[in-house]
Amino acid sequence: MIKVSNPAKKVMDQLTQGLEAPGAHRKIDNSPGFMAVHIENVGSCELGPMFSVAHYYEQNGDLMKDPDMVFIRSQDGDYYPIEFQQDNLALYQCAVEFDQGEIRRVNNKLQNDLANFANSWMKNIREQQGLNGEGKG
Repeated sequence: MIKVSNPAKKVMDQLTQGLEAPGAHRKIDNSPGFMAVHIENVGSCELGPMFSVAHYYEQNGDLMKDPDMVFIRSQDGDYYPIEFQQDNLALYQCAVEFDQGEIRRVNNKLQNDLANFANSWMKNIREQQGLNGEGKG
């Protein structure tokens, strides 16, 4: 699988810092002109913990993901994007299939595409939320 770039990893380190337990979450809203970023530890798999990073907006009383991505943080601290959801496009993409917490199948092309998108998105989040781009790694 393809990991996110080092600059994107630094942003992910900042976003996920302190969210070690499943269900732990936070919201970062440093810039009123942009959507807040919501981060949650959504569980784990054989490679390590998984985190959701999302923007939301409300439409007709429903929260809409714009987008929501799930990342695995491996034992060595690298992040691998595995899912993408964009509600207003009715788009859900899953690059990794699991069976009882173990990876069963990987769509390498899609996972690579998700990594490329995540690199750009993390740069935007860093700039929009005024993050310093310096994580633990």
